[in-house]
Amino acid sequence: MPKQGGMLVLASTLAVGGGERVLAHLLGEIHERGIPVSLLLLKEAGPVGEELAAAGIPVRALGLAGTKSPRALSSLLRAIREDTPSVLYIQDHHDCLFWGRLAAALAGFLPALSPVHSSSLGALRSFRLYNRLLLGLSPNLVTLGDWQEAALRGRESLTDGFWVRIPNPVTSAAGPVSGKAGRRKEGKWILGTVAALRPEKRQDRLLRLAAHMSLRLDLELWLIGDGELREELEREAARLGIAGRVRFLGRREDVPALLEELDLFLLTSEEEALPLSVLEAIQAGVPVAACAKGAIPDLLADGERGLLLHGDDPELWSRRILDWLEKPPTAAELSLWSRDVAEAYSLTRFSRSYLRLLEFLGLDA
Repeated sequence: MPKQGGMLVLASTLAVGGGERVLAHLLGEIHERGIPVSLLLLKEAGPVGEELAAAGIPVRALGLAGTKSPRALSSLLRAIREDTPSVLYIQDHHDCLFWGRLAAALAGFLPALSPVHSSSLGALRSFRLYNRLLLGLSPNLVTLGDWQEAALRGRESLTDGFWVRIPNPVTSAAGPVSGKAGRRKEGKWILGTVAALRPEKRQDRLLRLAAHMSLRLDLELWLIGDGELREELEREAARLGIAGRVRFLGRREDVPALLEELDLFLLTSEEEALPLSVLEAIQAGVPVAACAKGAIPDLLADGERGLLLHGDDPELWSRRILDWLEKPPTAAELSLWSRDVAEAYSLTRFSRSYLRLLEFLGLDA
């Protein structure tokens, strides 16, 4: 049993994704400082949950088939009574937000902290449903940027005192790089993306984009990540006639090294917040073409540090990307952007900001 007075973390499950990687880093930092931290998962632990357990962080998984069960509330209250934490951290899964806020109130208004770190639309939908009734019970939100805060002000009528802004960090251990000079204009191009194979990531759209680009460019597409849609996407690649050009690399621990092999990073998601994959691609010195969602227009400086993809037309995107690649970013530009990202989204700044916030909420950090 963890020592009293630390942080209890509530989540549905910890699969593989940018938000989970950010959380894992934060919990690892807290654990290394000797601050008690434990996890309660409503469903299964998931790959990231299992890694945290292996690192010595107590993890309890309830194995609930559905998270509407009142057992979630009773189990959480039991964990609060056993651990007597100083802070309840609620991952931004809508079921956890509901049960967590309710439990924090029933436990005597235990300070609760909720990040808004998943896709911008998905995270805010939960506020517009039954969760909005409980927002006043946990006025400690962590946002990623002004586009989220504008939605919280406009749609939820919240004031600035409800949140603090702590952008996601670049979690890669790699530092800034010198941009690769002379991106190839002949020979095979290596294009790639890093994302869980989930519906909102829209790798189906990426495959159609690659099919159009392959008519004019000798290319290979790397899909780094795994998930529920892998078999469906493999069938789609075959249907489009590009199965031989697409490599499904699955979940990898060497993402920074793989990024450095790319000639172009692509992200065609339907929803995004502040994607780690784009941050890491910029840090790796790779040109980026990405959907204009969430913080991506800011990351790419509205097109000055990469190509923004608007709408939903892979054929049009193909023409724009191929035209853009006729005069790609220079090595000096890529190197400058890499340094900017490493400085603005550093792990050190992220950790210090969170530790100050947790200390303010009563956690002895």
